[in-house]
Amino acid sequence: MRSPLRFSAMLLTSSVLFLGCEGAPRQDPLSATEVVPEMAEVKQGAVGDTLLRCDQPQDGSYLEVVQTATGYEAAHVYEEYDPWDCRCTYTKRDVLGQYTVCYKSTVDARIMNCFRVEPGGTTGKVVLSTTRVQKTQMVIGGTQTVSYSELDIAAINQDPGQTPRRDFNYGLDDCQ
Repeated sequence: MRSPLRFSAMLLTSSVLFLGCEGAPRQDPLSATEVVPEMAEVKQGAVGDTLLRCDQPQDGSYLEVVQTATGYEAAHVYEEYDPWDCRCTYTKRDVLGQYTVCYKSTVDARIMNCFRVEPGGTTGKVVLSTTRVQKTQMVIGGTQTVSYSELDIAAINQDPGQTPRRDFNYGLDDCQ
């Protein structure tokens, strides 16, 4: 009695599988028309709009990417003591680079790539790239692990007189 049941179940399953495979049209993956973008170009906004700001809570410094009249600009802003009067501080703004185009991730707006396009149409030697990094560490002497996310920022500026590369690291919660 069990054999006919198994045989009929096998026939029913195989007929459903074959109908399912033949019923659906096959599509060549290389000719797919739908493309899901991972990065989207930032549209021109108002001068002074902030695309990214990362704060360093320990010393009050921050890194920002802002909209300018000609594109975008990244700068590291921090307090510096006056060498002539130690009671005074002033805000110093180091420009890391000026960019023509910025792309932001469609998943997380803090992940971005900015670069300068030269007059000939080539990509320039000035680039800003941010990367989200997930880190997991094990506590020494135990089995407990701690996970946290960081935003690594690489500012590359190979123009004459500039620091060729500066790297920054911020907690992901400190960036918006």
